[in-house]
Amino acid sequence: MKTAIFALLVSILASTFAISPAFSEGTTVAAPTIVDPTLIPGSSFTIDITVHDVMGMLGYAFRLTYDPDVLMATSFATTSPFIQGWGEPAIYPDYVVMAYTWVLPEYFGTDVFPGDAPLPVATITFSVLDYGVSALDLSLVVIANVDGSSTYPTVVSGVFSNIWPAGTQPGDVYVALNTGFVGKRKVQVTDGIETLTAQLENQGLVTTKAWATFIVRSSSGELVDELTSTEVYIAPGTNARVSVDLDVSSLAHPASYTVEITGWYVGFYGTTLSRHGGVAAAKTTVAKTFDLLEA
Repeated sequence: MKTAIFALLVSILASTFAISPAFSEGTTVAAPTIVDPTLIPGSSFTIDITVHDVMGMLGYAFRLTYDPDVLMATSFATTSPFIQGWGEPAIYPDYVVMAYTWVLPEYFGTDVFPGDAPLPVATITFSVLDYGVSALDLSLVVIANVDGSSTYPTVVSGVFSNIWPAGTQPGDVYVALNTGFVGKRKVQVTDGIETLTAQLENQGLVTTKAWATFIVRSSSGELVDELTSTEVYIAPGTNARVSVDLDVSSLAHPASYTVEITGWYVGFYGTTLSRHGGVAAAKTTVAKTFDLLEA
């Protein structure tokens, strides 16, 4: 519901201006990457949300999502002259909304922030709850311009970690989808539940968080179900299996189904799709099939 409300507010912003938002190749809105083992549970830190390469900016809106098991947002502030809020900026259990904060009327019609210097538009303070890794995921980002238009900028999400050592580089964080499988090739509808499994392998140099998604499609390609496993921390050089339970009792049968299994992990710049480096034949997603039979 909260996501729907925020999306509605974004659409209101778009309709307030003369045209719907256009994608911008130049303007970027970014969250930072924080790698700091000294940020132990009980400590706090503050991040800036910055805008780059912007001209004539009137206001902004965004949502920043984080892992509530690792972090808790405690406060936020907007940067002058963006001091007139539109919508309702707020902190929720796993994300912060800063919606439609505007400049003062006397700035209308001018190039408020010309040039390409990074512009901090908002600050968010977090309390650290636990050791771990959290994506700092920006979404629903809109820039309002003084000429009456609005823009969807390029978005660069960030990441927080207090378990990676100082100096960790993006290439040090890498989890691959080793394999994925369905318990049985032929499934009886009376089985009720079929377990779908993925094996994830940490081929990087640091511990990080990983999970898998399982997209079930009919033989015609129609989406039947989409399931996400629990998230696990995987140490370097080790494997972890994650699974989900697919309820087959309500699926059409007899019929064939395909399960697309994808491995994911939290790496630099937010949530990153797993990739098998240097193995041309490998894929990030594997597809497995099963036949659902009558009782």
